[in-house]
Amino acid sequence: MRKICYFINSDWYFDLHWIERALCAQEAGYQIHIITNFVDQLLLSKLVKMGFICHNSSISAQSVNPVKFACELINTTKLIKSINVDVLHCITIKPCLIGGLYAKIFSKNIVISFVGLGRVFTEKKFKFSLLKRLIRPLYNFIFSNEKSLITFEHESDRLCILNSLKVDKNRTVIINGAGINIIDFPYSKESSREIPVVLFASRLLWSKGLTDLINVRNRLYLEGVKFTLNVAGIPTPNDPDAIPLGFLEEAHKKGEINWLGKCDDMNKLIKDANIVALPSVYPEGIPRILLEASSVGRAIISYNVGGCSSLIENNKNGFIIDKSDVNTLTECLKYLILNADVRARMGENGRSLIEGRFCSRIITKETINLYDYLLTNKFE
Repeated sequence: MRKICYFINSDWYFDLHWIERALCAQEAGYQIHIITNFVDQLLLSKLVKMGFICHNSSISAQSVNPVKFACELINTTKLIKSINVDVLHCITIKPCLIGGLYAKIFSKNIVISFVGLGRVFTEKKFKFSLLKRLIRPLYNFIFSNEKSLITFEHESDRLCILNSLKVDKNRTVIINGAGINIIDFPYSKESSREIPVVLFASRLLWSKGLTDLINVRNRLYLEGVKFTLNVAGIPTPNDPDAIPLGFLEEAHKKGEINWLGKCDDMNKLIKDANIVALPSVYPEGIPRILLEASSVGRAIISYNVGGCSSLIENNKNGFIIDKSDVNTLTECLKYLILNADVRARMGENGRSLIEGRFCSRIITKETINLYDYLLTNKFE
């Protein structure tokens, strides 16, 4: 049986974005291995019961210590060699670097997935500029592997990498996000309520835009336009950009947000909302929350960063707004809050868009095709 190994920073990220593709690969006859930092034992048990072979990795997503990276490289390379994979699929920056070096040195098949460019390619701070200079030659070496394919969630990320690094465009592929199971996220008409609900659901980072939404909420409240700002999210305590829990609790006490904590039933969370907003300045792929919201039939609103414009068609299924333009964000949210018929039309359009381009059936098929191509194509 041929083996596919997913190598990724975080166990929760695999569960949220990649598990469906792994299951489809398993159904296609592949043995599935997962290398990640398993911190959730219940999730680990779930994956093992699904028939996945799980390998724990102690890789630190945030550490940039070169000595630690060298140790991680050596230990993980030994692990991957022992698995003897047929296709290595690497997601997020450290796995892409470590797995990419392994695949290049030992001439192995690899899929490298950019799910947004992250801070290294977008931040101008000295720390990230230095990191970019250091990893650029590594990536150029990795991408010279003719048994590699590089995937992106949208065209702007692909263009950025093609312009920054030495990459053969013919080995790059666009796959539209993580894919949404439209059965798990069925269309539903929004509930009629006197005070509409705007949902913000994301990793709890400052750059995801929560403070802009609170600003908008306070502005509109003074105008007499009220909405409830539901906030749910995944804590990221080790990230320097993390929002402290104390900030959320204080905003909840002041009535600025309705803090819900980490929620597992995303379908219900979205179904209970009238609008879903993510005014993020983070270098996104295609945010899953916006895909899920569109599938359920909710109008969505976001800043024009990363792959958000790949999903949002202005005034069709939502609004895409210039980065950090809080004034326009305020006006667009106000318009949606006051016009239920517009929200309904946008929700219907969003659902159609998901069914035609972003559903999991399409995304999983495109992903499995990559594995089949690597294993059947003769690289000269």
